[in-house]
Amino acid sequence: MILSLFSCKECPTEPEKVISLSISAPYIETSIVWLKILSTDSTHQKSYTIVRDSVVISEGTFIGKDTIIADRSVEPNTAYTYSVQYSKEISDPISVTTMDLSSSDFTWEVFYFGEATRNNILEDVSIVNENDIWVVGLIEVWGWDSLDSEYDWIRYNALHWDGQTWNLISISPPYSGAYDIVHTINDSVVWAGVNVPALFRNSIWSVCENAPHLGWMLDIWGNSLSNTYFTYYGGGIAHYNGMSFRTMESGTDVDLRDIDGNDERVYTVGCTGGTGNVVLEYEYTKNVWTTLLTSHTVNGNLETGDMGQFYSVKVIDDVAVITCAAMATLKYYYHDGFYDGISQESTILDECWVVEIIDGNAINDLALITEGGEIVHYNGQDFQVCYDYEDIYSHDIWILGGDYKDNTICAVGKAQGQGVVIIGRR
Repeated sequence: MILSLFSCKECPTEPEKVISLSISAPYIETSIVWLKILSTDSTHQKSYTIVRDSVVISEGTFIGKDTIIADRSVEPNTAYTYSVQYSKEISDPISVTTMDLSSSDFTWEVFYFGEATRNNILEDVSIVNENDIWVVGLIEVWGWDSLDSEYDWIRYNALHWDGQTWNLISISPPYSGAYDIVHTINDSVVWAGVNVPALFRNSIWSVCENAPHLGWMLDIWGNSLSNTYFTYYGGGIAHYNGMSFRTMESGTDVDLRDIDGNDERVYTVGCTGGTGNVVLEYEYTKNVWTTLLTSHTVNGNLETGDMGQFYSVKVIDDVAVITCAAMATLKYYYHDGFYDGISQESTILDECWVVEIIDGNAINDLALITEGGEIVHYNGQDFQVCYDYEDIYSHDIWILGGDYKDNTICAVGKAQGQGVVIIGRR
C-alpha cells in the first residue's frame, strides 16, 4: 500500500486532452459556401454544430483533422457570419460574402470567310483581348497569286482581329495546309498547331520542326513561353520549356482533346470512341501525369458513377471545371480532393448539342459552347442559352472551337461551306 501511494504521487493522472474546432470558408461561390471544420485532434469522433447568423444550419460528426460542409441555402451577393460549436466551446466567427450573378446579356455578330463553293473551315480561336483575337483553320479565296503570276484560289490558314478588321494570314503551312489549334500566351507570343507547332514571336511566325512528331495535335495550353503543353491523338503530350521540347509520359492512349491549367497544376481530358475516357492531372511539384478519372461509356451513368465522354476542362483559381456527357459542370476542388457538380439532365444543356468547349472568367461566369452553335452562359446559378445560330439562320453549323475572356465570347467553325466566326460582346 505504501508503494502504491508513492507511485500515485510520482505519476499524477494526465489531464484529458482538450479538443477545439475552428471554421474557414475555402470556396465561396454564388449559391454555395464551402465550410471547412478544422480540429486539433485527428483520432476521436467529434460532434459539431454550424451556426450561420445565429441559426443552426448543420449538425454532424466526423473523425480526422477536418471535414468539408456545403451550405447551399445562401443567396448571391449576400454577407453571412459562420461559427462552429463543439461541446461547450464556440469558435471565432468568420464573415463571408457570396459572389454576385454575372450578366448573360451579350450582343452578337457573325462573320463569314471563304467562297461557299470551297472547303473552308475554322478550327480554333484564342482571345488576347476584345481587339486582339486569333483564329486558325483553312480559308480559300479567289485572288492574284503573286508566286505564279495568275489568278487562282489562295489558301490562308489564320485570321487576326485587330479591333476593326479581320486580316487573312498565311502561316508557313504544315503538311495539311491548315492549322487546327491556336493558343495565345499574350499579345506577342502565340502558338498554332496541327502535326507540328508554329510560334508567333517578335511579329514573325516560324514552324518548330524540332518539336516531337507525336501525330496530330489536339490542343495547346501554356501560361508562359517557357511552360507550354501540347496534347495529341493517342495520348501524346509534349512540353516546351522556352528552349527545347520534350515528350511526356501520359499513361494513356486516349485522344487528349482539351488541356488547361494554372501556376500550380495542369489538367487534360480525352475520349476515344466512348469506351476510353480519361481526366489526367499534372502537379508541377510531382512532375508526373496521373489519372484522375476514367469512364467507359459514351453517355455516362450517374447511378454507377460513370461520367461518360469528357469534353473540355477549364481551371479557375483552385477548381478544375470539367464538362462531360453526364455532367453539365463537374467541379474538382483539388486542394481538398472532392467533387461537386450539376447533372446535364437538370439543365437546358440536356436538350443542346454536345458541349465542344468550356471557358470563362470565374466560377460564376462560364461559357459552354456546343458543336451545334448554341452558346450557353452560366451566371453562377442558372444556365441560359444566350445564342443559338440555327434558330436565327435556319441552317446547319458545325462549331469546332471557342474561347471566353473578360466580356468577349468567340466561337468558330463551318456553315454552308464557309468559315464562320461568332462573337458575343457583353
